[in-house]
Amino acid sequence: MIKTITKEEFISYPYKERKSYMLGRTQLQEFWIIGRIAISSGEAKTFFFIKELVNPYTGNVLESKIFTDSSREPLAIHCRIINSDNMYYANGTLVATKVKLNHDTKHILDNKLFNTTFNDVYPIEETDEVFKLLNISKENLNIIALAKPFLYEDKDSKFVNIANDIIKVKIKDEIETLHIERENNKKELLTIQREYELLEEKKYHIDSIQKKFENLGFALEDKVELQQENLNEAFLEMPDSTTELLKAIQTQLGLRGYYYEEKTLRQLLLSLMTEQMIILSGPSGTGKTTLVNQIASIINAECEIIPVQPSWTDKQDLLGFYNPIRKLYVPSGFLDCLIEAKKHEDRMYIICLDEMNLAQIEYYLADILSVRELEGGKVRLYSDFEHEQNMNEIKWFIQKMTEEENISIDEALKKIDMDSLSHYEMITRFENLKRYPSLLEIPRNVRIIGTMNQDGVVQPLSPKVIDRSFIIPLYRQEREKIDNILEIGCYDINSSYFEISKTETTRISNQLSSAVDEIKEKLKKLNIEYNDRTEKQILLYYIASKQMNVSTKQLVDDIVLMKFLPRIHEIIDDEQLILSLTEVIESHVKDELSSLIKLEKMKQKFKQTELYSYWS
Repeated sequence: MIKTITKEEFISYPYKERKSYMLGRTQLQEFWIIGRIAISSGEAKTFFFIKELVNPYTGNVLESKIFTDSSREPLAIHCRIINSDNMYYANGTLVATKVKLNHDTKHILDNKLFNTTFNDVYPIEETDEVFKLLNISKENLNIIALAKPFLYEDKDSKFVNIANDIIKVKIKDEIETLHIERENNKKELLTIQREYELLEEKKYHIDSIQKKFENLGFALEDKVELQQENLNEAFLEMPDSTTELLKAIQTQLGLRGYYYEEKTLRQLLLSLMTEQMIILSGPSGTGKTTLVNQIASIINAECEIIPVQPSWTDKQDLLGFYNPIRKLYVPSGFLDCLIEAKKHEDRMYIICLDEMNLAQIEYYLADILSVRELEGGKVRLYSDFEHEQNMNEIKWFIQKMTEEENISIDEALKKIDMDSLSHYEMITRFENLKRYPSLLEIPRNVRIIGTMNQDGVVQPLSPKVIDRSFIIPLYRQEREKIDNILEIGCYDINSSYFEISKTETTRISNQLSSAVDEIKEKLKKLNIEYNDRTEKQILLYYIASKQMNVSTKQLVDDIVLMKFLPRIHEIIDDEQLILSLTEVIESHVKDELSSLIKLEKMKQKFKQTELYSYWS
């Protein structure tokens, strides 16, 4: 849904933009609305109202919460009557009407947003008339929403009947499809069985010929065997060390036509081992999403690319939501990836939130960021009470339909003949409950990588996001020499390979600790302080780096670039603070230039804007 505006903003729009905004906010496909006639007694019959308004395309009640400065209350449509002699509608008559937007500013401020005329009002007597007016087919199940009980309490409602008919037809079609698939599977099985029998016959004849040759005195060194295609021939031999794997990944990327510097790949690989969120930041077109997709392919990981939408405002946009009317959880691609990862814990799952800063990250990702910090932490999808109520309803249905005791829900639902819509719904709800529990643990084999385009108007990330992430800047990559390997393939790597051993006795080296402390002291003068969470992530990165030959100066360069500099976004009066910080960092990173290059870019922008920022 589009962003909400005030009534004053709406009034300032030209008509075409008003129409576009109103369609977006109300989710109408066209300005057709269904409602009921409401006539006040004693009024002159020059007009009437249409109330209990419903969007026929979604079934939702239309409310006035269309603007930020309006209260949530039902809307009504004013209808003018040209000739009162033709007024023959009674109170409560169900009608469909084509409406127009009100031009009058006063009416808009009074929440009178739509108007219509008597000639544009159509009484609904037959359901076919609705489909014809709206130009939709009966197979469009959105029309079922018209049968909601709070609008149509009449048991003989034609809308209820046609909705049930449509569902029955669909269930029948699905059952027929299942039967067809079963028959096709049987035919395929018979074909495979016959082919296998033929192969066995051939093998028998080959063995007979071989025995005859052996009886004649010929010794055959190799028996003739039927060769089966090797389905894993694309897997390459696993490198002996993480350092060699890093080089192998760079080589495989080059063979695919993608070139990334070794230090960038090192930062990404070590960050994956820390199990923290990773953010790839850089100008558009530098291959951020491509890098995620290709790395996943090379290490034989599942990869889910999820484009972030500007309209995302809370965790429901990321995880899906519970529908209390259908009593089903409506999942998202992100959630389904977590569910599948839990089923296949030996395989790495990478979720890429593409252009994650199009929406406010804290709004939709806050729960995930918090839960990942807790050992065994779980994210809540919906209430435990709702889950328990659902299970009780399903159990009650089973008790009603079968007299067997001590039988599992799965077995009971399978034994009951599917001859009713209720049975179909119960099976659907039970399968939904099993797949989407009220509390969900994020599996350890899941890694979240976000990409964000960094341009002249990008907003800095909040300290909460920075503290919980490794931020890897990705600029134009220089092509480096790679090994001369001609075979393109991937490495079958277990997810446990990317988990590091975290023990309380592990400490970072004295040399690295001294460098980090000195840099942090300089950052304090820029009003930037770090907490225990940052210390923990530096330790994780250090432990992961012990699997490679990473020097202290490289570690300092990586940590400064990914953890320290992203926090800088300050207006500074004293340029000496910048020079002092640069000197300390330079003394520790020596000829490792990534952080120094970034510092120089920040300094150049500072001279233009007086804002010393990683994000400028």
